[in-house]
Amino acid sequence: MFKMLKIAISFGLLFFVFFGSIPDAIDINPTPDEIDEVQAIIDVEKPSEEIIAFVRPIAKIITGVEDKAKVALFNYEFANRLEKYNTDVQQLNDVYVIAGKEFFGDSMKGKYDNFASSIESLFKSIVTDDNHAVTNEEKTQLKKLFMGLSWALIER
Repeated sequence: MFKMLKIAISFGLLFFVFFGSIPDAIDINPTPDEIDEVQAIIDVEKPSEEIIAFVRPIAKIITGVEDKAKVALFNYEFANRLEKYNTDVQQLNDVYVIAGKEFFGDSMKGKYDNFASSIESLFKSIVTDDNHAVTNEEKTQLKKLFMGLSWALIER
């Protein structure tokens, strides 16, 4: 038995001498998942409890980890950009929809029931149904909601 142990240790040392490291198949540094990566990219402060209560049900519609990460990034970018747009409600909605089609392609199409209507409700909670020039106050409120949605999607 002692002889077998010596042989096993010898082979292990020889393997290390010739190959010089731990085999690549053994992952000693696991990579972070998509949510961790997104949390490192976006910097969203915890929103108010009122905003959390409003956006959390929307965030819960998205169940896939990778999809949550992508939707969080998309809404974070949209929130950061929307204050720069001088536009009306319809055009702002069009920007969101067209940008979403470009960003997601067909990967999200029909995947999550009620997500599109929930985003529409999010818009309407601030800008209502009538088409008008979006005010700076409305842009600020929309930014807070979309940032809150990003936060809710990557919340642990």
